[in-house]
Amino acid sequence: MIKTNPYHERIQRATARLAQLQARELLATHRQATKAKQAERREHVRRRQRVAELVFVTGAEALDDAELAGALLIHLQSRTDSDVRQDARSIGQAKLDAVIAAA
Repeated sequence: MIKTNPYHERIQRATARLAQLQARELLATHRQATKAKQAERREHVRRRQRVAELVFVTGAEALDDAELAGALLIHLQSRTDSDVRQDARSIGQAKLDAVIAAA
């Protein structure tokens, strides 16, 4: 009968344990990445819903798609001017306050 070296057995057990721990770590990392991706998706969906709500709150749903897109693009091009941004922000806040007050 062949006698095994106790050191080899310990090394084999340690190697097997290391493989298990590495697998657990890999799974935990994968779970964290999946949770982060899901949270990012949820936030993206919330933002899209909020933008859609704003379209209806402002009455912009009456515009056709091309006109709405054009208005947004014109604003994006001119928003580098801080006065334009501030005016848009104050007009928008006034509209939101009026909607909240009416509710």
